[in-house]
Amino acid sequence: MPIDVTVVHKIASLARLKIEPKDEERYARELDAILGYVAQLQELDVTNIEPTSQVTEGAPPPLRTDEVCAFGEREEALGQAPDRDGDYFTVPQVV
Repeated sequence: MPIDVTVVHKIASLARLKIEPKDEERYARELDAILGYVAQLQELDVTNIEPTSQVTEGAPPPLRTDEVCAFGEREEALGQAPDRDGDYFTVPQVV
């Protein structure tokens, strides 16, 4: 199914996105190319390939140990905040 401007409008409507008219054709071409690539992937023969959920199967993921350390740059961090109250960030109330 080729992607055209009508399909782009439908997808944008479902996603509640506003698309500029000048970009509609480009989005149609890009979405069509993505679906073409997916169709290529679906043609691959994977019958003898065992599914995996992780690339490093059997090995634990490489994690660093958690270490508590002092952060001495409080003023630098708070200085970048749009609003603050003493040593705290001030954020809008979320209901």
